[in-house]
Amino acid sequence: MSRITQKDIAKKAGVSISTVSRTLNRPEMVKESTRIKILQIINELGYRPRVNINRKILEYKNYMATKPNDTVHSRWGMYTHDKRYKDYTASIVKMIMDDMKINDDQAYYMLYYMISNDIDYNRAKSDMMVDPNFEIYRSKRGV
Repeated sequence: MSRITQKDIAKKAGVSISTVSRTLNRPEMVKESTRIKILQIINELGYRPRVNINRKILEYKNYMATKPNDTVHSRWGMYTHDKRYKDYTASIVKMIMDDMKINDDQAYYMLYYMISNDIDYNRAKSDMMVDPNFEIYRSKRGV
C-alpha cells in the first residue's frame, strides 16, 4: 500500500491541497464544516503527516532560547530534563526515536548533541555512524 498524501485527501474531500494543508496547519482559516469533513477523511484513510525533523528541532531551539536559564545547567539545550519543559522535549525526542529506531536515552543524547553543537538532524545522523562517542548507537544498530 502506498503512502496516503494530502493530494489523496484533497481528491476524496473535493477540495484543494491547500485547503487540506490549512486544515492541518492553520485550522482557523478553514470553514468549520470543511475542516470537519477533511479531518474525518484523514482519520478514515489513516493519514500520517511527514514530519520535518530539522524544522521541529529549530522550533525547539528557538522555544528553549526564550526560557529563563535557571536550571543547574548553563546551556539552554539542557532543559531536556527540566520538568517544566519535559512534555515538549519528549515530543521532539519521540520523533527522533521513531525515525531512527533508537531508545529514549539515545534520542535525548542525539537532541543534546544537535543543540549543543548547533547542527542539523541529518548531519547528526551521519555523525552518529562514525563518531566513537556514539558507541551506544552503533551497538544498538549492529554497525
